[in-house]
Amino acid sequence: MRLSFGIRTLLSASMVGLALVVSMVALGIQTGLALRSTIAAAAARSLALAQESAVLSGRAASAAGHGRGEAAVAADRVLAALFESALASDPTIIDLGVYDTRGHVLTHSMPARVGDALPHRPPLGGLVEGGLVRQALRLLGPAQVYEQTVPLRAGDRDFGEVRVGVSSALLRAQLLESLRAGLWTSLVALLLAIAMALAFAQLLSRRMRNVVTGLERLREGEFGYRTSVEGRDELARLASSINALGERLQSARARVAIGEAAPGELLDATSRVAAWAKMASGLAHEMADPLNAAALHLGHLKRKWLAPTPEAADHLRVLENELKRLEQIVVGFRPFSMLGELKTTWFDPRTLLADVAERARATLQPRRIEVRLDFGDLPERFWGDPALLSQALSNLIANAEQAMPGGGVIDVEAMFHDGHLEITVCDEGIGIPEELQTMIFDLYFTTRPGGSGIGLAVVQHVAQLHGGRVQLRSTRGEGTRITLMLPARKLEALGVA
Repeated sequence: MRLSFGIRTLLSASMVGLALVVSMVALGIQTGLALRSTIAAAAARSLALAQESAVLSGRAASAAGHGRGEAAVAADRVLAALFESALASDPTIIDLGVYDTRGHVLTHSMPARVGDALPHRPPLGGLVEGGLVRQALRLLGPAQVYEQTVPLRAGDRDFGEVRVGVSSALLRAQLLESLRAGLWTSLVALLLAIAMALAFAQLLSRRMRNVVTGLERLREGEFGYRTSVEGRDELARLASSINALGERLQSARARVAIGEAAPGELLDATSRVAAWAKMASGLAHEMADPLNAAALHLGHLKRKWLAPTPEAADHLRVLENELKRLEQIVVGFRPFSMLGELKTTWFDPRTLLADVAERARATLQPRRIEVRLDFGDLPERFWGDPALLSQALSNLIANAEQAMPGGGVIDVEAMFHDGHLEITVCDEGIGIPEELQTMIFDLYFTTRPGGSGIGLAVVQHVAQLHGGRVQLRSTRGEGTRITLMLPARKLEALGVA
């Protein structure tokens, strides 16, 4: 059995998509940082150049004296050499010059512009202080020259200004140059991430094929097939559950072959496999919200009720303990939803029955219902899951209480007979119509308005997990008897002195 091509493609595409998203985010962050640093560095260089040009121009004008400063600045060789070296060393500067107070060029990196009156261009500070998106749009848009301006003074008078032009096209070229190495690094990282994503997708699809193969083998009747269990995650739990199911089905088939079980037991167990996961999931869903609400309101009540009476405090304690027990049951049904293994141990069935009856009496006392417990010669030790059995019996008692809206007696009887622990819950209710008796253990089947239809399904499944079965006897107008028949599947070793 192979996993469908569509699922493999989906797994691969999702992981590759994740790698692409991570790489694109990293590339975007790198581009933003490079854009910021490129503009900031160009602004710092142009400002330093403009300030140095202003110092040289002011020195030349001051030395020449009043009325001859403009000519001295135009003829200054040191200033001309500075302009030439700046253009050669800074790839973002397109021009620079010294202007008089009227805006006429005194000296310029382009000699042809000397004497011209040139207007101001957009200030470079506006580009530096803009947001990242604005900076990106201006650099990637049409070419624009921005200007760094420093005022020029000769002695104690304003002499003009120094202007340094920075081209957005040259800034863009420098940015792309600085990003080129990063782009290659990101591309290599992306290719490695895609390769790893495809490898993980292949590994995950292989493990899923392993699980699907196990299910297919069970469907074809190969109950001896065992899937490999890798790791401790959800797929590993599912594989373990499939193996446990195969063992139970193989055991049931063996019991059928030697005549210890009815042939219908194997068919019934196989046909209900898919329903148990849905049943346990529904149980957890049905109980989670009411439990959370009850726990929340109980906490509010305990905080506000500062001095409860001893009787009230005892009721609050019982309520809190029962809520915790229900929460543990909900948590326990998560692996149970995947046909998880029982948490079996030795326990005293008499103590379990007494605890269940006592809890029922405390709950049902205001409803005029009496719970009577009667057990004969029971073994002191029984091998099973006491938590699940307690839940099953509580479900049976709750179902019996719902069948007697006017009150009555619920009898809980237990006996050990022919290697089986038989626990019976009897009520004096209205009974179950004969035509419905074959359906009441079906998942989500209910005749009560607002009922969930999962209580008796849980009872039957708990019995089957213990290798037992449920027996129903009901007569209209006389009541209902439901019996859990649990085989003693393990004998306790006794020490010999």
